[in-house]
Amino acid sequence: MEILRSNQNATIRRLVGLRNNRRRRASGAILVDGARETRRAMEAGLVLRGFYEQVDAAGEAVADGPDWLFVRNRAIEAGVYRGVVGELFAKVCYGAAADRCVAEFDAPSDRLADLPELGSGLILVLDGVEKPGNVGAVFRTADATGAAAVLLSDCPSDRFNSNAIRGSLGAVFTVPSAAGSQAEIAEFLSRQADDVFAMRVEGSRSIYDVGLRPTGRHGRIAVVLGSEANGLGDRWQSWPAPNAANKPEAAESGEAAESGEAAECGEVAESGEATRRTIGGIHLPMAGRIDSLNISVSAAVVAFESVRQQHRP
Repeated sequence: MEILRSNQNATIRRLVGLRNNRRRRASGAILVDGARETRRAMEAGLVLRGFYEQVDAAGEAVADGPDWLFVRNRAIEAGVYRGVVGELFAKVCYGAAADRCVAEFDAPSDRLADLPELGSGLILVLDGVEKPGNVGAVFRTADATGAAAVLLSDCPSDRFNSNAIRGSLGAVFTVPSAAGSQAEIAEFLSRQADDVFAMRVEGSRSIYDVGLRPTGRHGRIAVVLGSEANGLGDRWQSWPAPNAANKPEAAESGEAAESGEAAECGEVAESGEATRRTIGGIHLPMAGRIDSLNISVSAAVVAFESVRQQHRP
């Protein structure tokens, strides 16, 4: 087993460089800290490039447990296991060295076209979200509620930032996800979702007064949440209407959607050459003087409300 002991080791220097998000994205790699998160990445089928575990001066591992045995054995079998002495490991890990291991994987695809077939349920769309910790927390909620997917729309942050991975407890590897522009994601939703709502402070309807239970042909609805600083602004006012081949039978027959949301959110208007549907604004009722919650908390409230509606009689 190779033990890395020198500051000048090329692998150590490369790993330190990959902590820069721009360099990491350019390299096509991601770094995962911790045995639990690494195991989830492995079980999701990510391709392992390298595995680096903290060892003592004698070259013995300093951590143990079921997750450790799993990831260590996988790395040894793949021929990519290396030990790293403590003082060097502190240079390559994210934050404190308490995680005791760093794994390098090929970065999964960001493309919407590469998403697996989605299950039914809620699609959470994050628009312009900047803080990776919030991105990670939303993934944790999405995993807990069985969300169909998380989509990142024009987000400066990415879901494989080290802070996002840690904040998600590895849920970035368990929930289907992709990134794209607003236009790309809106077009994707026109083929994959039955309805779209936008969370806005000024939204005309409470989340408790709209149907968040997917009941249409696709079995999926989407909720869009805006950035921490600016919300959605004038973004996500409409989305493309489905083409004739994708129109739900309810739309063709003129049937109204559950709770009457079609009247507000399913209106069709001509916009340029494309027919588009209005996206209804919804809000969280706030009893105090503060008008909004952190985006990850808002996502949790709306996701669990969707679950509640799906399980009500």
